[in-house]
Amino acid sequence: MKFEKDIKIILKQELVKELEICVKNASPNEACGLIFGKIKTNEIAPDDFQNLYEAQKFNCIKSNKKSPVAFIINDVETLYRVIKESTQEDNSRVISIFHSHPSGSYPSGIDYDNMKQLDTFTKTFQQFTLLDPYQIWTIMDAKTFKLNGFIFLDGEIVQIDVVIK
Repeated sequence: MKFEKDIKIILKQELVKELEICVKNASPNEACGLIFGKIKTNEIAPDDFQNLYEAQKFNCIKSNKKSPVAFIINDVETLYRVIKESTQEDNSRVISIFHSHPSGSYPSGIDYDNMKQLDTFTKTFQQFTLLDPYQIWTIMDAKTFKLNGFIFLDGEIVQIDVVIK
């Protein structure tokens, strides 16, 4: 798997604790939720940029599918309300879709399919969606609480740096 060094998601330790609580409460099933924040682009050198996704808050959302291998949020009204309220409250945006795995913190085949579908949807209907075309997917191991980040870029999953402060 490729690693993209120019994209980072930055989370405070307190927010990571919220992710862990969400995972513990959903166990043995996958947990899920949305991470909100801001995206900053820094120019490192001419034609070289770094995108920093700075996490500000987390909303744990109950999966409508009780499963250790998949999650689904099909309550569209609640999802829309959560996104709209959070983004209007402090002008933040959804920067990451979070979920857990019972073991491991790397994308599964189901994750790949979902990441690809979301990528296609947000690029096709960008003017109608509250999500950015490039969404970070954060995955936490439910046993070790190891957290990894990924983005669907140019048709493939690419790992990004997760910085915990």
